[in-house]
Amino acid sequence: MYKAKLLLLISFYFLSTILYSQNERKVIDSLLNVLENTEEKQKIDILNELSLKYWNFSLDSSLYFANEALNIAHIVQDKKGISDAYNRIGNVYSFQNENELALEFYQKCLDIRLELEDSKGISNVYNNFAVSYSAEKQRGIAIEYFFKALKESQKRNDDKDIASYYNSIATTYTEIPDYKNAIENYILSLEITKTLNDDLTIANIYNSLGNIYHEISSYEEALKYFLDALKIYEKHDEKDGISMIYNNLGIVYQSLKENDKALTYYEKTLEMDRISGFKEGEATALNNIGTAYDEKGDKVKALEYYNEALEINKELDLTDGVAMALNNIGLIYLDLGEYEKAYKNLWESTEISKEINDLYSLSNNYNNLANLFLSQKQYNEAKNYLVLASELAKKLNVKEWLVESYELYSQLYTEQNDYKKAMEYFKLYSETKDSIFERASNNSLAEMKIKYETEFLETENKILKKDNKIHLLELQRQKNIKNYWIAFSILIFALAGLGFNQVRLKKKTNVLLKSKNKQLNDANEKLVQSENNLKELNATKDKFFSIIAHDLKNPFQSLLGFSETLFNQLDDLEKEDIIEYSRLINESSQNLFNLLGNLLQWAKSQLGSINVSPKDINLYESLDDILSLLKIPAEKKKITITNQVKEKTVIFADKHIVSTLLRNLISNAVKFTNIGGEIIISSEVVNKEVVISVKDNGKGISEENIKKLFKIDQEFSTKGTENESGTGLGLILCKELITQSNGKIFVESVLGKGSNFKFTLPVKE
Repeated sequence: MYKAKLLLLISFYFLSTILYSQNERKVIDSLLNVLENTEEKQKIDILNELSLKYWNFSLDSSLYFANEALNIAHIVQDKKGISDAYNRIGNVYSFQNENELALEFYQKCLDIRLELEDSKGISNVYNNFAVSYSAEKQRGIAIEYFFKALKESQKRNDDKDIASYYNSIATTYTEIPDYKNAIENYILSLEITKTLNDDLTIANIYNSLGNIYHEISSYEEALKYFLDALKIYEKHDEKDGISMIYNNLGIVYQSLKENDKALTYYEKTLEMDRISGFKEGEATALNNIGTAYDEKGDKVKALEYYNEALEINKELDLTDGVAMALNNIGLIYLDLGEYEKAYKNLWESTEISKEINDLYSLSNNYNNLANLFLSQKQYNEAKNYLVLASELAKKLNVKEWLVESYELYSQLYTEQNDYKKAMEYFKLYSETKDSIFERASNNSLAEMKIKYETEFLETENKILKKDNKIHLLELQRQKNIKNYWIAFSILIFALAGLGFNQVRLKKKTNVLLKSKNKQLNDANEKLVQSENNLKELNATKDKFFSIIAHDLKNPFQSLLGFSETLFNQLDDLEKEDIIEYSRLINESSQNLFNLLGNLLQWAKSQLGSINVSPKDINLYESLDDILSLLKIPAEKKKITITNQVKEKTVIFADKHIVSTLLRNLISNAVKFTNIGGEIIISSEVVNKEVVISVKDNGKGISEENIKKLFKIDQEFSTKGTENESGTGLGLILCKELITQSNGKIFVESVLGKGSNFKFTLPVKE
């Protein structure tokens, strides 16, 4: 049963508190002391500076000093002082989240700065516009203003500001999210920042790039950028940065299901945050350690860390953190069967979510309470919470919570023996889950495109740099030629040297041109490779949709049709009809179950979430178990299945994968073997591999159709000897699983005489 346990994987963006020393207070005192004995013109600058200094102490004081500066500036008609005061007042309103007022004052400031042609001031106020619009979630407008600030900075060749604005643009694209544009702008910012030798900003950009690549599931790239950032933070002994990167590395490894590695980094973060006294970071690290132990199945350890996180969140009065910890603790108690404790914690979490109007978490809370009552057979209470959860999930369009509600509804009605409603909700569950999968498939295509395009961007930048070098060499060549001609007019003997130099330069240019052409060819090859990958992904998506739209829908229709007939006409049917309908329902259910099993296994293989855990397996015993499951369909067609595998044959593979492989291949053999036919399963050890064979004397496969097997982009599915239908998915799944198990699969077949499917698996050395 899927339970949405909201994992608190925080600290993707570096949070730090700014502590002001006594020296900064002295600066304010110093400014106040000189204020009285200063000319009006200088007073304006001092008052504006005081307004800035008070931002982090008292916004009321900041506003007061800005207004004082504005009044004096109006009296002496100091336009720059007026514009600076307008800007300070706008900033105060922005800090107070009164963005409409902030924008009014920024516009007044901008009008004067445009009149004064104050380029630096213009770009700064454009930046302030962007920040205010971003705070209002109007990120498209914010990006427009960041680009205006960037353009103004480019006019004055201010590399530091240019890099900063590229960084702000990238951050805003990340919030949309538009990861392709975000990566492009971070890379542009990075290139300029490297020329400024600003190590810590470079590290921050690496961290931001790592966050994005983690979001698009490009974990190898994410690790590379996080480790690059870590080197810089360690070089400068930036402990806050080091702690942040340790946490982010833990998140990546947890996403890769490597919980032990994740724990190593989370524990390093926890230790550093405890030493520095960063309590909020400590709470986050404790919660993340809890999630890792939870995923490992160590509920007691997870509970210990969740409780520690809860205490710190309470101490800091972080209500959302308290609600999260209580929810996670409640789910642990639910797993442990301690229902009273589970209810207490889940109920408290729900009340806090209501109080802070966190509707997203509230929908999850309602589902978890419904699950709790369902576990205790308290169906009315469970139903009440499911109504609340599903209605809220629909309102918020959160399909992840909605699919869980439908699954719980289906389970509830099944336990109440209301199979019609159970089937209705199971259908809703399947449809909603399919829509989530469709969205995930589309995201996968988009992510593949982002990965290619950003990689191409980096390559393009390198080529452009080389183009610049070629251009410089060409200029140098022209200069040399000019010098040689001057020398020729003075001394005729320079002619030989000039000729030699021309030939040398021509060769050098040809070498450079060849190098550039090679780079362009490499880029084209990557483009072709990416196109092929996208075609394969499209074929994968089309295959899924084909199965969902047709092959999965039809068995459901048969199942619903036969069961409805049986339900509505039970009193009118003869016993033989009832037996036949029951048989058809059972057969449809079995086929549907097998198809769903293959579909889910294939989905896991495509998403890379199959954990291959090889170990020594007795092949003969595993095969015996599978044959007992396939006994009924084989006996129905009077097919003899012979197990010729030697009793002591041991392979080194994942038990579930081997089971899936044999079940699919033998089921196929049964389907395509005639009544009274024979299937032989055998094996032999060849060069530290076991070759396993599933041979039948059925209808066989033509040479043309053999080429279509195992390929997702080839539509190939034929009827069995008794008109049994199929999707072709089973063999494609077999190919995927065997590849992941370091094996190979191949087929020998003669049309009309039968087929022999063989695959290899390693033997443990």
